[in-house]
Amino acid sequence: MRLAAIALALGGLAIAASARAADVAYHLTGKPGVVTLVNLHPDEKAKRLYSVNYQLDSLMPACTKVNILSVTNKHMEFEAGGTKYEYVFHDTMKDPVAKHLDKYFGTACPRKKIDSLTGVNKQGFKEGRILPGMTKDAVVLAAGYPPEHATPSLESNTWKYWRNKFATHSIVFQGGKVAKR
Repeated sequence: MRLAAIALALGGLAIAASARAADVAYHLTGKPGVVTLVNLHPDEKAKRLYSVNYQLDSLMPACTKVNILSVTNKHMEFEAGGTKYEYVFHDTMKDPVAKHLDKYFGTACPRKKIDSLTGVNKQGFKEGRILPGMTKDAVVLAAGYPPEHATPSLESNTWKYWRNKFATHSIVFQGGKVAKR
């Protein structure tokens, strides 16, 4: 009787776990030719990225070839350069999973946009950093999108990014260019 109760409890946990992490049909899963559309900043030690786009020190450049292995409503797994990464969806994510991922992953490298960068925009992109004087488009290419819950519109003149779970920083634009970071 006791073993049956344990088995039942374990079965219930398995069902609950699968309900929490349901598969998502994402159009780029397993497709060839998928690349990053912006610079990403993974936690290289944990091999993890976050939908809130923490601005960590590591850099996975735009146009990096990736293989999306699986997507659930909790996270995505992908490979880049032979390394497996987890992309965790934070509960504050506003966009549906596919719409969110489509901002970061696609099948066409934005080469024209990248090649058209000059001056501080080009420097910030290459370094994966936000520098004074950069345009909004260049900031997105260099650092990715600010989390939707903190910056609901890219038309705003203040964008909020996280350095990590506890530290945020705001980017202030004047005349469409970074004035304060």
